[in-house]
Amino acid sequence: MDSVTFPGAVTVGARRRLLGISLVALAREARVSPEVLRWLEAGEYDPRSLHVLARWVLAHRLDITLD
Repeated sequence: MDSVTFPGAVTVGARRRLLGISLVALAREARVSPEVLRWLEAGEYDPRSLHVLARWVLAHRLDITLD
């Protein structure tokens, strides 16, 4: 059974899809590559490792916290 390293980060993908925001558009706005955002949504990338602007954009656009 596969497990995710950062389960809280999976919320990012769920909220993004719920709000109808494309992965590419959100990645562009947060100034990260789509691959990084995919890894984040899969729980394979620590959201605390993102730069400050990316964390701010994700938190505000998706109305979540990335603690």
